[in-house]
Amino acid sequence: MMKKKINFSRFSKPIILVAFIIILTILRPTTFPTVSNIANVLWSVSVIGIMACGAIFVFLLGGIDLSIATLCGLSAVVCVTVIRAMNYSGGSVVLGILLAMAIGCGAGLLHGFLITTFQIPAFLVTFATSMVFQGLSMLITNNKIIGCTAPESFTAIGSVKLLGFPLPIYLMILIAVIGWYILRKTVFGRQVYAVGGNQTAAEISGIRVRKVSVVCYMLCSLTVAVGGIILASMTQQAAAATGSGYTNDVITAAVIGGVSLLGGEGTVPGAIFGAVLMGLLNNGMNLMSVPSTQTGLVKGLVIIIAVA
Repeated sequence: MMKKKINFSRFSKPIILVAFIIILTILRPTTFPTVSNIANVLWSVSVIGIMACGAIFVFLLGGIDLSIATLCGLSAVVCVTVIRAMNYSGGSVVLGILLAMAIGCGAGLLHGFLITTFQIPAFLVTFATSMVFQGLSMLITNNKIIGCTAPESFTAIGSVKLLGFPLPIYLMILIAVIGWYILRKTVFGRQVYAVGGNQTAAEISGIRVRKVSVVCYMLCSLTVAVGGIILASMTQQAAAATGSGYTNDVITAAVIGGVSLLGGEGTVPGAIFGAVLMGLLNNGMNLMSVPSTQTGLVKGLVIIIAVA
């Protein structure tokens, strides 16, 4: 009788995560394993996790989006600007959020159109639009930080707690479930993997590659816009630099989670795992007072170990 071979790679990510938690619990038994600290870790990576859930669609195509950070900032700026312009009324929150999300979808549509129609490399298109988005944010804000401490219906998005955990954590979980379902349980999801695995074969099989690609870029930019809205609510302000550094963070989270930037390989749970591991790493270094001069070295080593 042949014995079934166990695929240990399936369990590698949970094992790494559990090992990390155990190590931090042993090193900081009074400060790390607390509900408030775990909630803080998840809260701190919720925006990265949300963006990664959308960005994975682009990565699965073998594409890239270098405009994540500046589109995040533009979405936050637009949302806050609308709220302030309408004197912080309840309706201004809805309009601001909808407009920011519309800009996100529009940005993704633009990316997909330029990339698929003119066959321009994704990194060139998104690098160019990243500068456009930053310029628009600076123009709208006059290169200043604009505050938004009201209304409560807006500020609560980033701070209100349910069962001890901030709302952004639940939003991250919800978006992750939706992303997982689309990729694993729908025809569109299978088409995304097919296009990323072999675009020529996908075209021959009848898949509308251009349509799939455009939708993927729209989903990516939509989640970036949602992340920008949440970030603006968390910080109660917006600026051109609101999303600074998030492009690298999202790509890093995805890669740690097993997403191949060459396309065709990766999962939403993996991307969330990468984001959470980054949060645990940052939290652990803070609790152990690791000097800022050494954090980059530690992060790099952990990322190499996690990806290996």
